[in-house]
Amino acid sequence: MSAQTPQRIPQDFIDTLLDRTDIVDVIDSRVKLKRSGRNYTACCPFHKEKTPSFSVAPDKQFYYCFGCGAGGNAIGFLMELEHLSFPEAVEELARKAGMDVPKQDQNLSPAAIAAQQAKTQARNQAYDLLEQANAYYQKQLRQHPQRKQAVSYLQGRGLSGQIAQRFGIGFAPTGWQNLLDNLGSTESAKNALIDIGMAVKKPDNDRVYDFFRERIMFPIRNSKGKVIAFGGRVLGDGKPKYLNSPESAIFHKEKELYGLYEARQHNRDLKRLLVVEGYMDVVALAQHQIHFAVATLGTATSQFHLERIFKMVSEVIFCFDGDAAGIKAAVRAMHTCVPFMTDGRQARFLLLPQGEDPDTMVRKHGSETLTELIANATPFSEFLFQHFSHDLDSHNLEHRAKLATDMMPVIQAMPKGLMRSMMLSKLEDHTGLNQDTLAQLTAVSDKPDIDNKESSAQPKPDQSTLANSKDAEEPVAAGNSETDLPPDYVLNDQTWATEYHPEHNQHSPTNSHQPSHDHGFDHRHGSRVQNPAQAAIRLILRHPGLAEAYTEIPEHLRYLRMHDASILVQLLEICQQVQSQLQRVPQAVELQSECADLEAWPMMRNLASLESLTVTTDHSSQLQEAIDKLHHHYFDQRFDDLSQTLRNATSDEHINTAKQQLKILLGEKETLQKQQKSR
Repeated sequence: MSAQTPQRIPQDFIDTLLDRTDIVDVIDSRVKLKRSGRNYTACCPFHKEKTPSFSVAPDKQFYYCFGCGAGGNAIGFLMELEHLSFPEAVEELARKAGMDVPKQDQNLSPAAIAAQQAKTQARNQAYDLLEQANAYYQKQLRQHPQRKQAVSYLQGRGLSGQIAQRFGIGFAPTGWQNLLDNLGSTESAKNALIDIGMAVKKPDNDRVYDFFRERIMFPIRNSKGKVIAFGGRVLGDGKPKYLNSPESAIFHKEKELYGLYEARQHNRDLKRLLVVEGYMDVVALAQHQIHFAVATLGTATSQFHLERIFKMVSEVIFCFDGDAAGIKAAVRAMHTCVPFMTDGRQARFLLLPQGEDPDTMVRKHGSETLTELIANATPFSEFLFQHFSHDLDSHNLEHRAKLATDMMPVIQAMPKGLMRSMMLSKLEDHTGLNQDTLAQLTAVSDKPDIDNKESSAQPKPDQSTLANSKDAEEPVAAGNSETDLPPDYVLNDQTWATEYHPEHNQHSPTNSHQPSHDHGFDHRHGSRVQNPAQAAIRLILRHPGLAEAYTEIPEHLRYLRMHDASILVQLLEICQQVQSQLQRVPQAVELQSECADLEAWPMMRNLASLESLTVTTDHSSQLQEAIDKLHHHYFDQRFDDLSQTLRNATSDEHINTAKQQLKILLGEKETLQKQQKSR
């Protein structure tokens, strides 16, 4: 065996891991902590004592014992308490955070070390500047000559100075360079403000100006209480009404929840979370003693949000306005919940009277009325049935058949357990069909229309999300023949029915153009491969040696907004880890065993069990083809983003910039196509 190059964990990964780790959670799960002012205390686990001298500071993410002098961060605590090495402690925290620990060569060049140090320094500078910006905005709310307009607005919404201080609410006055004049005195600070989205640089004349102006400012904090971004509510009739900081190295809006830090500061032992739509909803509810509300940051509830929520609580309540937009948001949240509805978890839905939101509701009717509405919110199962049975007559046989056909794919996308079994029983009661018949209905459906209510302004669910959660035992499209199938295959691009984004289905061929074998599935072999990412996952699970060609995971896979692509990246990383441990290519059973703990394993297991319609042994070419197709999807994704930017552009320079970027993108795609043809 050849000597291995020493490896270490990159510093930027450690920084990110500590950002995502709450030291109070880490220590409290091992040593019971008690709240003492801003900190937490306990008897020290490192020496015997009767009077608590062990203190944990959540704002500093640090522990210290005044008795024995022990102190450090979450990594140091695990090393000291459980006698772990540094890499072992990092692995433990990363596992809890759902992160994979990368490795890098220890023999780094001076340039690489300098680059890594610069990245860490930039990250620290970003946090520091955001804290300074937060202090600046709060000061303006207290002292600026224009403060009366902001204070009047907040008082008009029923907010006290105490609650405004708790949430760190501030004020960005009128002017183009207020923040820059205070924080951007050096070129380095000015560039850092641009990087974190607090300042904007015009490309035509290099002029730099404040991103937020004449707005009520809401700091967005991470789980450790660090400010990572801002939301601004305009004063007056300007547009947009609400404005979020742009995404940055430390802020990803689809993963963050406004008010979560404040909710946990009020009660570390939360039992449930109420998801609302806006900053003011969260703050107004807290003003009325409802301290468990959080808000998404201008995005729909995502899988990242639910993963985070269900790690902390077992119950989530979605509270939306009762208008068409609110119903649409609720239905979208319902579909996102489907793969997460394991036994013991609850999701409920509260649609307020039309024209009301949580803020107006609690101010008009008080917290008791809203609390009662929350307590009586519609359970997930009931909301699901209400949605699919809307406008259907339970006495009409055709309507009952439609209900069964629409709901079966959704129910079967739920994790196996009592909840799913009870949903199936309920569907039996509603339709009068037994479960065998219901399964057959799903089996003969080639591409089930999970939601036919688009005409009533209710969105179709994310088909890829549903497909990704199907169990291996799920009935699938029955074949036109019962012939024996060859042992290995890939489906061609025409049978990848679902692309990375739902609206891209318009690019998929219609059934009339699909080859005859598209319907030729034997129910014994599980569901169809839905997209190139699933095809790649299936190939690697059956032939782990293929992953050797991807020791450097293609970057486009990491940036695709496609759930299956993220699972593919995770699978490739697992292949690397297992091969490093075994010092050889793992067998299929070994790799699949390593994947068995993954949340996506039911879908992966289902893919691994699929058989083929095309006899071939050139698996590496099949995998490369799937990776190439995903690269094209990535180009399509970037094209859609730039097209959206072009549609929303408000100035000639923005339009010209977007057009130039589109031209560059098309050139890159043409180059890729030439490279692929030359292989």
